[in-house]
Amino acid sequence: MSSTVEQVKTRLTIVDIVGSYLTLEKAGANYRARCPFHTEKTPSFFVSPIRETYHCFGCNRGGDIFTFVEEIEGLDFLGALKVLALRAGVPLEPINRATANAKERLQAVMEAAVTYYANVLANQPTAQAYLVERGLTPETITNFRLGYASAGWRDLTDYLLGRKFTEADLNQSGLVARSNRGGRLFDRFRSRIMFPIADGAGRPIAFSGRLFGAEATSTEAKYINSPDTLLYDKSRALYLFDRAKLVIRRAGRCVLVEGQFDAVLSHQAGVVETIAVSGTALSGAHLDLIHRLTNQLVMAFDGDEAGIKASNRAITLALERGFEVRVAILPMGQDPADIIRESSEGWGKTLNETVHVIDFLIEMVKRRISDKRQLAHAIERAVYPYLAVLANPIDQAHFIRNIAELVRLPEAVIREGVGRARAPKPSGGSSEPVVKTAPLPARTRRDRLEDLILGFVAWQGKTDETVKVLVSERWGNDFFNRRQIDSRDRESEQSFMAEVTYAEGGDLTKTLAGLLDEWQAEVWREELTETVHRLKELDSKAEPKLAEQYLKRCKELSELIFKL
Repeated sequence: MSSTVEQVKTRLTIVDIVGSYLTLEKAGANYRARCPFHTEKTPSFFVSPIRETYHCFGCNRGGDIFTFVEEIEGLDFLGALKVLALRAGVPLEPINRATANAKERLQAVMEAAVTYYANVLANQPTAQAYLVERGLTPETITNFRLGYASAGWRDLTDYLLGRKFTEADLNQSGLVARSNRGGRLFDRFRSRIMFPIADGAGRPIAFSGRLFGAEATSTEAKYINSPDTLLYDKSRALYLFDRAKLVIRRAGRCVLVEGQFDAVLSHQAGVVETIAVSGTALSGAHLDLIHRLTNQLVMAFDGDEAGIKASNRAITLALERGFEVRVAILPMGQDPADIIRESSEGWGKTLNETVHVIDFLIEMVKRRISDKRQLAHAIERAVYPYLAVLANPIDQAHFIRNIAELVRLPEAVIREGVGRARAPKPSGGSSEPVVKTAPLPARTRRDRLEDLILGFVAWQGKTDETVKVLVSERWGNDFFNRRQIDSRDRESEQSFMAEVTYAEGGDLTKTLAGLLDEWQAEVWREELTETVHRLKELDSKAEPKLAEQYLKRCKELSELIFKL
């Protein structure tokens, strides 16, 4: 493993990896960008090609290429290693199931199941013909590793047990269930077209199965999905996200469709920025994952309000998180798969003619109502709840102005109504809160100056002994040593901060001396503030000598600060 990691680090640079996800701009010897892990207007995310590390001074996240891919893709270390090894052209050693940990064993189970289902499909001409009839090409069927679960109750179970996997492995995989009588294992998926669901590294972690054949007319659900497992969390996994993620960033949008057929056909038609949700509604965690790549979400709906009502929870969560939610309007009774089967160009045209969800809602109301007073009330009911959660105040002001002109009412009246509105209550519970990075503890200006000075020592002190001498003289040996010990675990961060701030400076010794002057002035200001506070609380008549001492010290400190 270690040799693989070293090979990857040798072949890939931190700038190349981070630059494939973010737009980097040169900043001296380093690069900077807006942090993908928290919302910010001014870039505080820096990449150091010399250190081969990154660090955000806003949310305090940092690390190397492996840490970055783990964070931005939501992967474990092995997942990040697979992504980077593939990119570097470094072969990965196969998993040894005898010594693998639980996750590795499950990943081996899932990979074996994907291969098994694909082989079964290859020998099922009727199922293959059905997929082709739905518009999929043989190349797409192979490329997306589609498969088929036969009708037998233990076909997959017996196959996996024959491959030396244990019953415990199968139990944890979600591929099997256990009978109430006798506790015998049986296949969870039977007579179904199988769609493998992958993690961000492209490793299979679950399945979605669609009924096919004689069973398709039964009372069973048309689709069933794997239960949550050690590998699969349905509130976080998105179908085809592993294939779409880089294109989503380049395209500047994410196209969200409802089903696996829609998603695969959209990829086949060249719209690779398409994903789908499997087995659950769109969650806040899904949206947070997408928001790292783009702030534009395109949702496909029929040309009426039914689709909006069914998706009100997803729309609300997306608007709360600052997404520009746009609607691709489909012909009545058609889904994306229907459009793509008729013409790939037609699907592309539909996606190029999207409208903002607020404009779509307003248009739907206008189609039903012409009377201005009734129109105003209808828009209040149908549109205000979504306007109320718009994160962007400029967008909110734009739509308020448009509505005011449409219904011929003052903007203030519309704004007041929006202020009273509440987001539409989603079915089954309340709206999820927006996930925000926890604020860091408040730090004083003196704290920040000390971080910079310590960073200067870590950055320049190894090659220039005068740096340590200068700081030791101004701080005193005891304070200097104590602060170095206290911040030992932050030394790399402090050094990076000093390098980013002063790498293009002139005389570094003079710069450090100026920093120490600023620090000394800040120490005196803190003492002055505290002394003034004590003086105000003091009864000068009861303790005239102490009051005189405080006044004298305030004068001394003011003079010291002024002279410095």
